[in-house]
Amino acid sequence: MIYLGNSYIYNKVEKLVKKFKTRDPFEILEEMNVIVGETDRYEKLKGYCFMSCQTIYVMVSSFLSEEEKKIVAAHELGHIILHRSQLKMAPMKDDVLYNMRDNTEYEANLFAADLILDDKEIADLSKNEDMNYFGLCSCLNSSPELMSFKLYSLIKRGQNYNMPLEIQSNFLAK
Repeated sequence: MIYLGNSYIYNKVEKLVKKFKTRDPFEILEEMNVIVGETDRYEKLKGYCFMSCQTIYVMVSSFLSEEEKKIVAAHELGHIILHRSQLKMAPMKDDVLYNMRDNTEYEANLFAADLILDDKEIADLSKNEDMNYFGLCSCLNSSPELMSFKLYSLIKRGQNYNMPLEIQSNFLAK
């Protein structure tokens, strides 16, 4: 499905992390001078980003939990980094996270997973034979769906992990 190289998105993420010395999407957005706000105008819309007069804006739903807001912010940052030219044409709106059908959404999901979840932390925790998939999610404060995208990224980059769940396309669609 993904037409970019197996490490393209991961390399973009790691370059950002190295530059800004954080995996926090809100800190990176701030350092990039992106205007971030919350909105309660739409109950089903998780977030969106757009460009106006050379300024980039990210809006996140105020109805989301703090964990979901972080994921949405990372997802929108993915759009900014990977799909910037499309921001000039129209806002990128996300009412369903973890979409597998739309390539731009899929790429933004991989970006969010690679940003929020560190390879080394997963490798270290995976050494514990008593650690199951949901324990791994719990230790890293990750949703199972985000973890699935991360494991998929690791597998595509040649690492060996089991995928206990299919990547869900309708997570957070409630």
